Amino acid sequence: MKPISVLYIEDDVNIQEIYLDSIKEEVEVVHLAYDGEEGYEAYLKLKPDIILLDINMPKLDGLSLAKKIRETDSNVKMIITTSYADQDNLLQAIELYLIKYILKPIDPQALKEALQKAKNEIIVAYQNNELTYKPFYLDENTVWDFKTEKLYCCEKEIKLTKNERRLLTLLSTDKDKVFTFFEIFNHIAYDDFEKHYDANQVRALVKLLRKKVPKDSIINIYGEGYRFNPLENV
Repeated sequence: MKPISVLYIEDDVNIQEIYLDSIKEEVEVVHLAYDGEEGYEAYLKLKPDIILLDINMPKLDGLSLAKKIRETDSNVKMIITTSYADQDNLLQAIELYLIKYILKPIDPQALKEALQKAKNEIIVAYQNNELTYKPFYLDENTVWDFKTEKLYCCEKEIKLTKNERRLLTLLSTDKDKVFTFFEIFNHIAYDDFEKHYDANQVRALVKLLRKKVPKDSIINIYGEGYRFNPLENV
C-alpha cells in the first residue's frame, strides 16, 4: 500500500505551520495549498487520500470546493475546519460525508482522532479493493485499466491524449452516473482557469475517443451528457 497522503488547504500560513507537525505525526506525505482554486488543482494533480481544508478561503471557499470534489469523487476523505459554529455551514457539511467538522482553534487531539479515523477507513477500503479490483472490459479484446489509466486492445497499449485519458478516467469513476457536458469540460480543463466552457469541445473529444474504444463504451444521454458503458467489470 502506498503512503497515505494529506492535502492541507489553508490560506493562513501561520495557522498551517502550527498544525503541520501534528499532521506529519499521523501521515507520511503532506501537500500544501493556500486557496480554493490552488487546492482543487492540487487535488486533481496529486489525488491525495485525505483533504484537510478550511471553509473560509479566497477564490473558492471550502464548502464549494468540497462540493465540487464530491461531484466526481465519493472516496477521498475530508476534514473541514472553520472559525465559527455556523449551523447552515454545518448542515451543508453533513451532506458532504465528512470525517470530521472541527471548530477553530483546532483541538490537536480532535485533529489527531480525525486523521486516525480517515486512515483506518482508507486501509479497510484498500484491503477490500485489492481483493475485488479488476479492470473494465469494453469488449472481448479492449480493456481499460482505470488504476494505471491505460487502454489496451489485444494486449497492446493504445495511446491516449491527455484529455482522452482524463475523459475516460472521469467516466469510469462511476459507470452508473451521467456526467454533464459542464462536468466533463470542467474536469478536462481544470488546469486552465482562463478557458471558457464549450460543449462542442466535449462532443469533439468524445468523437475522437470513440475511434479508440468500442463506440458503445460511451453512451450519449440526450440533453444531459455521457455515461460509461463497459461490457462488464470482470
